Amino acid sequence: MDILHVIVGLFLIGIGFLVKSAPGLIAGYNTMPEEKKKNVDIDGLSTYMRNAMVAMGFSIIVGYFLFKWTGFPMLANAIILIVLLIGSPIMVVNAQKFDRNKEKKTWQIYVVFGFAFVFVAGMITYGLMPSKMHITDDAIRFSGMYGTTIAISGIDAVQLADDIPTIKARTNGFSLGATKKGTFTLDEWGSSRLLIHSDRPSYMIISQTDGQKTIVNFKDPAKTEAKYHRIKEVTGN
Repeated sequence: MDILHVIVGLFLIGIGFLVKSAPGLIAGYNTMPEEKKKNVDIDGLSTYMRNAMVAMGFSIIVGYFLFKWTGFPMLANAIILIVLLIGSPIMVVNAQKFDRNKEKKTWQIYVVFGFAFVFVAGMITYGLMPSKMHITDDAIRFSGMYGTTIAISGIDAVQLADDIPTIKARTNGFSLGATKKGTFTLDEWGSSRLLIHSDRPSYMIISQTDGQKTIVNFKDPAKTEAKYHRIKEVTGN
């Protein structure tokens, strides 16, 4: 189970009840002059915001488990982005109906969320880009999202495997479909660094002297094996 989805879902639900009990926290309303606040149906707005936030929170939690159990892991992992990208603009635009001031800024809202959409889409594209692996006599360097450097002197062993332990949770990383980058918790191995681009073997497992494991594979198994042999050559293991 990815605890992140539950935390985000519960956080949105909590924020929903918070803005209902403390409407002054609602962005835009809290900075309005007092004369304009009088033209806002704050009771209706806070109720709507609470319901919308609670609905998004439940959608994230339920959607994650539903897609995971029905065999759609890609949608399960992307449910936070899906809900926020669809739900947030709808919530903000519909909230305008509670504001009876003449000045409306709907077009500006669309522009802001348009930029947000482009930003998120760019981050997803960046995350899906294959990591580049550079091997020298003193270090292995991975570029791209969650790239890292591993000193050759700090490598204890390197091996190829047809599978890896079950991934229990994402600690700090990117996960969409078969692509998994960053720090994840694995059954038996605990916290490990993943730079995985395919759910097909082989997996290269780099064990470091400090106990850290880095698991790498590429979409082309031949590339994974070629990098493995190169590291074996450099480390002498």
